[in-house]
Amino acid sequence: MNHTITSIATVLIALTSPLHANPTSWAAGPFDMPESAIFDAAHDRVIVSVIQGHPGEADGNGHLALLSLDGDISEPSWVTGLDAPKGMAIVGETLLVADLTRLHEIDLQTGRVLRSLEVDGAVFLNDITSDGKQAYISDFIGNRIWHYRAGDMTVWLEDEALAYPNGLYLDDERIVVGSWGQGMRDDFSTEVPGALLAVDLETQAINTIVPSLGNLDGVARIGDTLLVSDWITGQLFSVGADGTHTVVAEFPAGLADIATYENTLILPSMLEGTVSARTYP
Repeated sequence: MNHTITSIATVLIALTSPLHANPTSWAAGPFDMPESAIFDAAHDRVIVSVIQGHPGEADGNGHLALLSLDGDISEPSWVTGLDAPKGMAIVGETLLVADLTRLHEIDLQTGRVLRSLEVDGAVFLNDITSDGKQAYISDFIGNRIWHYRAGDMTVWLEDEALAYPNGLYLDDERIVVGSWGQGMRDDFSTEVPGALLAVDLETQAINTIVPSLGNLDGVARIGDTLLVSDWITGQLFSVGADGTHTVVAEFPAGLADIATYENTLILPSMLEGTVSARTYP
């Protein structure tokens, strides 16, 4: 694997305001299908899940990589032997990784896989969000959101209205859900684009923040603004509290599960094989 920081030209097609005013801090790669990134505050680093193969196959090729905050690839294969790892979250000293029908518990200090939970009834575990004590995991194909606490997994919500739930973000008393859309075709396009949804933590009521926004993947927040990626188009949206939304940047197709720390966005581009960082706004 080439551990060099790649040129911005290999990452971006075009950018629009306001991100256009802020240059890319770094772009790292190549990776074989980087799907998700997470900021590990305790160790001042970024963890990247790398599928390395088909997103739906249990082939043992998936792994996790470590990046410094300036984009150096410090550990290209920090954790190996996974299948198609996707979303991640941190609970205490444990890193949770969604991997098809399994949830891995990984020691955040050593990278040792503590346990791999086979989730009975799961179809395609995708993203994870956490408050540091418990976590919620989207089941993309199963139209479910699972709940995790202390090693136990239960179905928290199952509803067709989730419409292939992908990205999750725990936002105070609600979970913001980026849905893929209704009527998914063989090429993963949909008859109806996915909505940005909000699920009330107490009542589980599902409300629409933005209808028919796109084939949504990552959901994150900087300040009062939600940031949402569209995997199919590569567009990055900003969404205000009132649902007002704007395309703030355009990337190649495959913009996946984004992450943030402070005012920095971490942007995995699955099909380009890169992970880049930009400041916002």
